[in-house]
Amino acid sequence: MERLAIDGGEPVRKDPWPPRIQVDEEELEAVVKILKESMEGPLRFGRYSSPSRTEEFEEAFARLIGVKHAIASSSGTASIHTALGSAQLEPGSEVITSPITDPGTVAPILFQNLIPVFADVDPETLNLDPDSIAKRITERTKAIIPVHLAGTPCEMDAILEIAKRRDLLVIEDCSQAHGATYGGRMVGSLGDLGCFSLMGGKHITSGGEGGMTVTDDEELWRNAKSFADKGKAYSPERRQLGYPSVLLGLNYRMNELQAAIGLVQLRKLPRIVAVRRRLCQRLAKAVEDLETISFMKVPEKAESSYWFCHFRVDLQAIRVSVDRFAEALRREGIPVGARYIGSPIYEWPFLANRATFGRSQHPWTCSFYGKEIRYDGSCPKAKEVLGRVITLTIHEGCTDKEIDDTILALEKVERAYKL
Repeated sequence: MERLAIDGGEPVRKDPWPPRIQVDEEELEAVVKILKESMEGPLRFGRYSSPSRTEEFEEAFARLIGVKHAIASSSGTASIHTALGSAQLEPGSEVITSPITDPGTVAPILFQNLIPVFADVDPETLNLDPDSIAKRITERTKAIIPVHLAGTPCEMDAILEIAKRRDLLVIEDCSQAHGATYGGRMVGSLGDLGCFSLMGGKHITSGGEGGMTVTDDEELWRNAKSFADKGKAYSPERRQLGYPSVLLGLNYRMNELQAAIGLVQLRKLPRIVAVRRRLCQRLAKAVEDLETISFMKVPEKAESSYWFCHFRVDLQAIRVSVDRFAEALRREGIPVGARYIGSPIYEWPFLANRATFGRSQHPWTCSFYGKEIRYDGSCPKAKEVLGRVITLTIHEGCTDKEIDDTILALEKVERAYKL
């Protein structure tokens, strides 16, 4: 059935949104090469093959971010778990993070028997508010995980100052922020550790899933290497891990097929970020003239890499709900979504019901913790802003035509629904 515009006439855009094509002949060649090598001798899929593409990928990734070390893993969640595992924090320690994030940020905290604490956000960026972080710190706080949402860096100067003053570990969640910078430095290089997701759909992928943990700290690097490979002892001289295991770890190894794809993708990242940045900055400029909607704010010292764009709708300036506003844009051919994750993550059932380890409600009931913590209502700004957010993905397959159409559709919907 043909889509009708909000006025019953022709929509601004009839063509489908451009598909995002993430791989080409280069990735195919890289994978086929490994398969052919394996047809002629021992399987070349494991990360300790020689030469190791995984090790090459780690070294290239570290150079790009501007750090000494990188540890490849099987997913973005694994990269965060590896970072926390490398720190060897005591059970019952508190870790402050964002209420607007994926479970992949929070689950590793729980699996390490740590207590997630949620600080509120700046409504203009949806990133952690440093003032709220400072208010959440207790004698049990040991780490902060700032989430660079949608490719936009957090206010890292303020966060790092708080962490330094209170001797806290900073683990940057860069899952949506490949290529973003703050103060001229790549995100991931600012804290003690940085974590990246390489799942399909992110700026770059290593074949659907994958992760990378980066650091300059030698001890954290060795611990992370061990943690991501069943706790095996790491020998820098032999450049490999071996028995016996020296700490409790998991098998989070990346395989050679993933690394081969990741190496190709890494070379494409600068262009991917450049295209997104140009298109999204043009859209941001155009939105300045609108009265009902505003573009995400990017901190003065930062450059976003725009995993997606989010707009904040002024509900006092329109006569419909945010859902109706988003639906009107979709009818005009612009594929937006409303409310992003819907609600702060602490309202999601696995946290609200403390559905973790059987019926134990562990780690909140852990004897090492010994106090009550409540999440409901703790981040009112996050709750409020999620109720008026619209998201749109602008990717490197888009052109100025998509930006032109988005601008026209936003103007048309504003005219229709403005009070």
